[in-house]
Amino acid sequence: MQTKVIKEKIKSVGNIKKITKTMEMVSAAKMKKAIDSAHTLRPFHEEAQHVLEDISVDSKCRHELLVHNGVEGEVVILIASNKGLCGSYNINVYRKLIEGYTEEERKKLKIIAFGKYAEKVAKKLHLEVLASFNHPVLSSDDAHATTTMIIDWYKEKKIGTVRILYTHFTSATTFTPTLLQLIPYANDTKTNTREESRYIYEPDQESVLSSIIPMMLHNIIYGSILESYASEHSARMFAMKSATDNASEFQSELKLFYNRARQSAVTQEIAEITAGAMAQSS
Repeated sequence: MQTKVIKEKIKSVGNIKKITKTMEMVSAAKMKKAIDSAHTLRPFHEEAQHVLEDISVDSKCRHELLVHNGVEGEVVILIASNKGLCGSYNINVYRKLIEGYTEEERKKLKIIAFGKYAEKVAKKLHLEVLASFNHPVLSSDDAHATTTMIIDWYKEKKIGTVRILYTHFTSATTFTPTLLQLIPYANDTKTNTREESRYIYEPDQESVLSSIIPMMLHNIIYGSILESYASEHSARMFAMKSATDNASEFQSELKLFYNRARQSAVTQEIAEITAGAMAQSS
């Protein structure tokens, strides 16, 4: 390979390295902010699940959002990213959806999409999209709008069971796609019913549950958005760090090739000069 071509490749890889390094730094800043937001809301997110768990296993609790409405098919609130370059983040969400439903079950599946990649997943699997949220930054208002939609549609029997698929953030290097049933609420870790009620309802059970359940669902959905957001930026930061490291390694290899090629060219020139000098002297 000519030294000029290798030099151009070194320059090109260097430019790519600058871009990935910049994206790594931007993602690191966004990751810190997203993790702080997720950790701030996590106590409310987890407590909302605990409250709904207690209510759902209470045999004396009666509410239309705690029992199946008889409508077939399911709705999945699918949370993915708006942008790519985040490693296996979106792929893991896609795989979790595939694992959670058989091909036959997916024929009756509907999607509420958060992020452009969630829409792409729905389109790839030929799933109906009931609503889509793809703002640059998803907010509590989006979670509230989604909560209102699914509750109204469930009461009107337009939809059946509602689940949410999000990515649970554990650490900067560990985040797990999680599928959770919201309506009627169910947690695989608690399936037994409780005979004695843990709560006393004032003025009456119907009024309290009609207020509490939507509030808890909103906290879970918004918490899931923040958990996914933190996971996305962590995945992107590490993906860009890996790309930067690979660019540095490739650049070093190209420099080695360049030095070898240059040395070979110099040696060739010396050999030609020497041969020419010897031919003139003979």
